Amino acid sequence: MTPLQLSPASYDSMARRIVTALNPARGERIILRFDPETMPEVLEPLKRLLEEKGTIVESLAYGAAPNFEQKLNETDIYVWLPAGPRAATPADQALLLGQWLDSGRGRQIHFHWGDGTRATDGITAIHSADYDRVYFQALDIDYSALDRRMESIINKLRAGEVHVTTPAGTDIRFKVGERPFCKQNGDASKARMQSARVRIDREIELPAGALRVAPVEESVTGVMVVPSVRIGTVEVKGLRFEFKEGVMTRFSAAANEDALRRYLESSASLKHFREFALGLNPRLTTPRGKQWVPYYGYGAGAVRLGLGDNSELGGEVRGGAVRWLFFMDATVSVGRDVLVRKGRLVSQR
Repeated sequence: MTPLQLSPASYDSMARRIVTALNPARGERIILRFDPETMPEVLEPLKRLLEEKGTIVESLAYGAAPNFEQKLNETDIYVWLPAGPRAATPADQALLLGQWLDSGRGRQIHFHWGDGTRATDGITAIHSADYDRVYFQALDIDYSALDRRMESIINKLRAGEVHVTTPAGTDIRFKVGERPFCKQNGDASKARMQSARVRIDREIELPAGALRVAPVEESVTGVMVVPSVRIGTVEVKGLRFEFKEGVMTRFSAAANEDALRRYLESSASLKHFREFALGLNPRLTTPRGKQWVPYYGYGAGAVRLGLGDNSELGGEVRGGAVRWLFFMDATVSVGRDVLVRKGRLVSQR
């Protein structure tokens, strides 16, 4: 793909957004992971701004990283700068990063971009400069307003039974109770970390915008209908999942059901309801003429439901396997209060 070309002022603005989100203190140690092929121009202004704050900065290209565990043990902040598909973090580093976050010391910003562009079946889609442009614009939002809306929606979702429907036939109900909500509101400050309850509270995404929760497993009941899902090289069509008390009691597919069965049986966790996520960023919209879901469904009105392990969200399902599914035309309500209607956020007074 041809990467988006920005002006030096634009990269400086991006760097300032990261620094504002982190609000670093003098003496904090920071690792900046970068991809030399994806917006490397942001690295120098970001490093300069962080050093002006009195922080100690190390830049490290994605890939092999000798003494990575030791580096993490000496680090307060870890920043994933925009990366292309060839800059994936090795599994051993990802494991160490998870352990580092769970220790309660570190915090990080995820700035993945390319990996965030998804098909509705959860598979990584074709990222392009059009999506880069949208993601960049989605950094420039009213973060205070975003946080206020998140708090308002959290209160509404806690008020009763949540009902999610789609024109294709999805009809799921659940309660969130006192389960922790992860507010991806762009705040990666040390002060915010004091209220972190689950791992993903320490993994702050830019662009921001998703509200995520693992519903009380025993409360989940209903049907999830998905037009098609790719499993390896096989396309499974007309999927239907039935849930009772959070567990998949029946599944079917109009085509390639055997492939679906093998996939679901590959991990017991995949037969459990994972999470509910609602996108709230008003500027994360699908580019004209494109079809892919922008940045993991963080755009306003997008709904993400999932199967699998929800431990990072504070849920009780274990097993490791996870599958995201995106619903861009969902309606979400609590009692008579409609929060989303056919993929569009309903204005709240």
